[in-house]
Amino acid sequence: MTTSSDNDLYAAIDLGSNSFHMIVAREVHGQLQVVDKHKEMVRLRSGLDGLNNLSENAVTNALECLERFGQLIKNIPSQNVRAVGTNTLRNANNSRAFLIAARKALGHHIEIISGQEEARLIFLGVVHGLPSSDEQRLIMDIGGGSTEYIIGRGFNNNHLTSTEMGCVSFSSPFFDEDIVTTERMNNAIASARQILRPHRRILTNLGWDATYGASGTIKSIGILLQENGWTDGHITLDGLQALRGEMIKAGSVQELKLNGLKDDRRPVLAAGLAILIATFDELNIQQMQVSSNALREGLVFDTLGRMFAEDSREASVRAMQTWMKVDTQQALHVAQSARKFFNQAHNIWHLHDSEYDYPKLLEWACQLHECGMALSYKRYRHHSAYLIEQSDMAGFTNQEKQMLAAMLLNHRGKFVVEAFENLLEPHNQKLIFLTVLLRLAVRIHRGRDLEVPEILLMIQEGHAIHLKFEEDWLKNHPLSLLDLEIEAKRLEAAGFSLSFA
Repeated sequence: MTTSSDNDLYAAIDLGSNSFHMIVAREVHGQLQVVDKHKEMVRLRSGLDGLNNLSENAVTNALECLERFGQLIKNIPSQNVRAVGTNTLRNANNSRAFLIAARKALGHHIEIISGQEEARLIFLGVVHGLPSSDEQRLIMDIGGGSTEYIIGRGFNNNHLTSTEMGCVSFSSPFFDEDIVTTERMNNAIASARQILRPHRRILTNLGWDATYGASGTIKSIGILLQENGWTDGHITLDGLQALRGEMIKAGSVQELKLNGLKDDRRPVLAAGLAILIATFDELNIQQMQVSSNALREGLVFDTLGRMFAEDSREASVRAMQTWMKVDTQQALHVAQSARKFFNQAHNIWHLHDSEYDYPKLLEWACQLHECGMALSYKRYRHHSAYLIEQSDMAGFTNQEKQMLAAMLLNHRGKFVVEAFENLLEPHNQKLIFLTVLLRLAVRIHRGRDLEVPEILLMIQEGHAIHLKFEEDWLKNHPLSLLDLEIEAKRLEAAGFSLSFA
């Protein structure tokens, strides 16, 4: 795709467990104008073996698909492209190796998102495609490996739930060899209800005025119900039971003869139907409308929000600070000094990246480095790292949380270089430099002074750092002087030399 307006185009790619989706769109007066769509049934989830490793064949099929996607978006700026992996890549043990190869095939980095983040993006995509309303909405999305349930009003979600059941993951255990019987269907429905039951109370207590279903499985079932005369376009339990009866009567989805049934949907249709029936039964849903939007549209709107409105990650950082009672004044002072260091070091250390905003990562690390103190001062850097890596923070991908966790673990004390080894290149090296800047800022502000000193940071021969302070500042701050002497020894063990005057 090569046009004069490629800078105005946005692309979102969803590496789902069943299919890979891509949407290319432009923003027009707050609305998405779709200019291209592409979908391929990769069935990545089917490639997971008993040890949760993706098979060679599954990886090959996925990479070939991503190469085709890459051709379509090769001229779109990287900051306008978002690609995410969901349930299967969350669970695959060899997802890191896959991401390295996938980055090369697509030409853009791919982020793995949590189930909560997946649910948030689905909600964002769906509500942007609905008329403005004050109604409380329940939104459901059946994926290949997980099913999400979200309740919200307007553009604000009140509850996010991601469950471990999907149209691919349910197919093999309950409908192997494509055989559909009453017993098999009942077992699948019972299992889905059991998985959903722990979430039923909070969902029903929140309540909803209207229900919407998103993504391929629900869209396909909605079309089947309408084209075969069971409903007028909405999904109802009576319509679902009619489809169930026809499926059992045929004995196999492959033998099922219905208007609107596409061949690429047959392998996962029975499992998706069982999950949908279980949801209607368990939550007592009367009627569900079908949404044309889903996660990929949510990705585009989230990207636009980062560029032109408030980044949801900023709100998540503030919420974590409030929850953990972080000293925000101290965090601000550390961030101010760290940013000054970054401005003096980024060219020499080549701290530029089109995929990740390193200055933002450094700032967030400064804002969150003390959050572990809410648990205990002892080993608080470990607590801070654990809290960030394990928390559901809206807007943050798993990789971003891992990056922040590595920095927080190393913001003081022994420099644990091994914490960066699991990060993808080049971030495994560049984040070490960012962490050095964080450490220096933390050391200088240990006295929690109100004033931020002016410091000149000079770098010689790559890893040799010299700090030039205002006259007599170190003399008047003996604790900082001692801390810098200790820090010089810590950094020496990590391959850096530190001098100051």
